This record gives sequence, structure tokens and C-alpha cells, in this order.
Amino acid sequence: MTGHAPITQNLQLRTLGDAVVLRGGQPLEWPAHSAEELLWYLHAHPEGAYRADLLMDLWGLEDTPAAGNRFRVALHRLRATLGSVVTVTEVRGRYALHPDLLTASDTAALQEGLQAARLARTDAEREEALRRALACVEGEYLPQVRADWVEEARAYWRSARVRAHVALAALHCARRECPLSTQALGRALQADPLIGEDHHQRLMTCLAQTRGRFEAVEHYRRYRRYLRQEVGDTPMPDTVDMAERLKAGELLCPEAEREL
Repeated sequence: MTGHAPITQNLQLRTLGDAVVLRGGQPLEWPAHSAEELLWYLHAHPEGAYRADLLMDLWGLEDTPAAGNRFRVALHRLRATLGSVVTVTEVRGRYALHPDLLTASDTAALQEGLQAARLARTDAEREEALRRALACVEGEYLPQVRADWVEEARAYWRSARVRAHVALAALHCARRECPLSTQALGRALQADPLIGEDHHQRLMTCLAQTRGRFEAVEHYRRYRRYLRQEVGDTPMPDTVDMAERLKAGELLCPEAEREL
């Protein structure tokens, strides 16, 4: 792979919480917005995309000669800005970022950390891998992009970071590191409140254990309000019952009960 080294030399792609390309730590300047748009579209479609799909998704254009010329100009500017013609490949009409560019992205670091956590032999190794995965995550995927084409990729990477937070919370919970477990689980639910009501129940018990019943009940109220306003639903009966029991002063932590 030595012949490919210059492709990503000093390049970093940040997409989680920002959308910026760094060369030697400094943001690249884009000669045209269309070139930057094309980069992020290709990053969100690592398997590649056909020109007709690119034109329609990015600019709402049919694949006409004039639109094709616009695409060629954007592609030329993108390759020139990234420093090599091979930064964007084309195979049988399908355009994609070079694999080395994808590897230079924070999403690759997140994926690598999650994979290492799955293969870890000890809890310490698993925790280190999860923290490494989350170290590159500052927020949503491509937050500046407002377009339908980004939503599938955004949901995928949101799910990835949520899984990392939930796994980290479980490790802390098993070691009775309650404040750290509460923090990790809270971050998971902040990223995606709809990952599962059982996680809200767990956080309620964690909050009661670490910060008191009022914090636990307040989380329940926020969750109930969120369901009503965003989903048009209500919490499950056992969640309502749990909230009432916590309000009455019960702690309800399964890990704490196992130690008794």
C-alpha cells in the first residue's frame, strides 16, 4: 500500500459533530460549495453512487449534458482540493471515495473501536476500546447537512455511538460504578431517546441510586412528555409503576439488590 500513502497524507475527515477536512491540522478551503457537498455525499455512501443518483440527490437535477458538466466540474474541484485524482474512484459508472480516505475519517475510528470492543478478552480491554471509539464523537453525523440523503447514514452512526455508550454503561454497572454508568446511559438516551424503554427504566434506577428519587422521577416526566409530544404515545405500565415506586423512596437497583 505504499503507493497509496500520498492519498491521505496529513488528511483527516471529521464528520461526527462537525463536517470538516483537515490537512496538517488546518481546515481545507473549498473552491466551491458543490465540491464539498460531493465529498460528504460520497462519505455518506461509502459503497459509491451513480452519477444520476448524485445529481438528483444533491441538486435535484436530471442526468442531462448540462447537469453532467456541473458534476464533472464539482468532481474536478474535489479531487484538486484533496490533492489527487484518485481520491475519488470510478468503477463501471459508480463513484466512491478512495478507501484510504474513508479510513482517515472519524467514523472509521468509531467503527474500529466498536469492533475491538466486541473482540476484547477482558473488561478492561473492552472499556479501553469503547472509550477509544467514543473519543472521536462530538455529536451528530454531518450536522451542517440538511438533506434527505444524509438521514440513513446519520441514523447508522447515531446507533453506533449509542451502542458504545450502552455497552460502557453496562460495564460500569457490573462493577457498581454507579455515577459512571449513569453518565454513559444518560448520553446514550440523549442521543436517541427511542432506543428502548428498558434503558429509560435502567436510567431511572441509576438516578435514584446516585442523585436521589427526585432526579429519577424528573427523568420519567421528561420521557413521558417527550413520548406525548414527539410520538403521540405514553410510557408502558411497568414504567409508570416504577416511577411511582421510586417516588415513594424505593431504589429498585437490581445490582444493588444482588449484593444484599
